Amino acid sequence: MPGTHEILIRPSYVQLRSFYLGVDVRNVTGLQPGEVTVTLEGDDEFSVQGRLDPQGFVTGMSKLFARLQLRDGDVVVLSVQTPETDPLIVIHSPLRGGGAPLKGHTTGALVFQTRQLRPVHLEAFRPENLDTWEPQTEGDVYLVFGVLQEFTDFQYCCGTSQAVLDKLGADYSGSAKPDAILIDRSTDEYLMAEFKKSSSHYASNHAPADVDVLVCWLDDGTTREELPRTVLELRSIAKTAAQRALEKE
Repeated sequence: MPGTHEILIRPSYVQLRSFYLGVDVRNVTGLQPGEVTVTLEGDDEFSVQGRLDPQGFVTGMSKLFARLQLRDGDVVVLSVQTPETDPLIVIHSPLRGGGAPLKGHTTGALVFQTRQLRPVHLEAFRPENLDTWEPQTEGDVYLVFGVLQEFTDFQYCCGTSQAVLDKLGADYSGSAKPDAILIDRSTDEYLMAEFKKSSSHYASNHAPADVDVLVCWLDDGTTREELPRTVLELRSIAKTAAQRALEKE
């Protein structure tokens, strides 16, 4: 079929729910890294938003792998359309290669069904919507930092397990232990860090000297003497990064 390309599905693609567009495909089509929509020929109801990374992998394809039951050895025939706004990859046909069936999808009744939870919309975490998305838990703040850390002075090192604290000779028996260890990008020094949704929550279980850096979504603490020397607010960084992305477009 003219203008089409064949992609051999490898075991790593199945595991990572992604597929690789070679250099030749990207050069011929002009497809650039960023968001991309993937559709199926003949199925107007199917589409999935993915992302083409700088290495040429189209990620976020779990829905596609489940829909086609893609497996090791299959060959996917696709074409690429590159309008200015929304690049489109059209899957024309998968050619079955006979590998092992796809694994990893949930089967049986889900908790949302068994507990009869309300069908409300919950905004999903995506790096692209950090200017409108709000974290609901401290774990969400970790996710945001992972996305935004390249725009900060800090790099995530590891969590502060008891084994790590023992190795360091750090005694926090008289206070709550820090959440993580960061690396100062300018000095390569290790820093103790705490993660909170809001800086105003810090003093509830920590003294200012417990950590070097407080990473929070919202810096709303009014009593600054109760906070560590450095407070990193992620919300303002997210909004600036989102604005920069819009300007580049």
